Amino acid sequence: MTTEMIRGNNMKKTLLVLLTLTLVALFAVGCTTKDVEPTDTEATGTEDSYKDGVYFAQEDVFSEETGYKYFVVVTVADGEITDADWGGTNVQPLGNKKTLSQDGKYGMEWHTQADAAEKWLIENQDPTKMTYTDDEGHTDVLTTDAGTAVSIHVVEFYELAKKALDSEPVAEGTYTTPADYVAMSELSADEKGWEYKADFIVANGTIVSTNFNSVFTGELTDETTKYFGVDEDGKPDATNALSKVELEEDYGMAWHEQAAKANAFVVENQGLTVEYKDDEGHSDSIAGVSISINQFDELFKAALGK
Repeated sequence: MTTEMIRGNNMKKTLLVLLTLTLVALFAVGCTTKDVEPTDTEATGTEDSYKDGVYFAQEDVFSEETGYKYFVVVTVADGEITDADWGGTNVQPLGNKKTLSQDGKYGMEWHTQADAAEKWLIENQDPTKMTYTDDEGHTDVLTTDAGTAVSIHVVEFYELAKKALDSEPVAEGTYTTPADYVAMSELSADEKGWEYKADFIVANGTIVSTNFNSVFTGELTDETTKYFGVDEDGKPDATNALSKVELEEDYGMAWHEQAAKANAFVVENQGLTVEYKDDEGHSDSIAGVSISINQFDELFKAALGK
């Protein structure tokens, strides 16, 4: 084989290698630009959406100052917050604070300011984006439909909204959800002056919280002094009758603890089906509860119809 022939063969091999490398490179570029699937964020340009459902969260305890405990119900559809409700129930069952405000029974137009907080969440879709002007949770970014600044602290609403959205949606239940989520009932005062009451919070047809209590309605006497709060001078206040839950151990029988167990029983079992062992309303159906619960049973049926 001549030198010219060898050189020609080597050149052909070199060209073949270069052509192969070029084709491989072009194939790789084609896969990168056409065949690789984009991530969800690249495809939509937004963060992950919320899971559809109805979400609920509530504060752990009633406020010692106001007697209220706030709750939030958030509805998500098609991955977005479509509805948000901010309400509150009192240690002495009164129904929803928002409804009381709408009916002019709360003393300030709390509901209009709560509406502004709810609308902001629906518009902004993220409770963590709210900014506050002080440690109490006030803000200067909210105004009511009438154009007035929101003066109440709103941090409770946005913290509860986040807590709700971080949890699992409420399972669909069989109860009718009240328009304001709270079903309230009360009985006439008994012969000792105790008026039994209860609030039931229902979300997505499921009982998510209950408060069974009894408020003293009798007169202030030497014997009933302990059933009343005190005024600024430390004297019994006839206008500040207390409930068994508020009295705690001062009432005796650890009634408040047993009522809490009865509340938990209803939420866990989605009902109050019990067997009574006497005409006074005692039952062994709820562990740790020795108080009469027939009043709670009556309140339950009156509020929820079951």
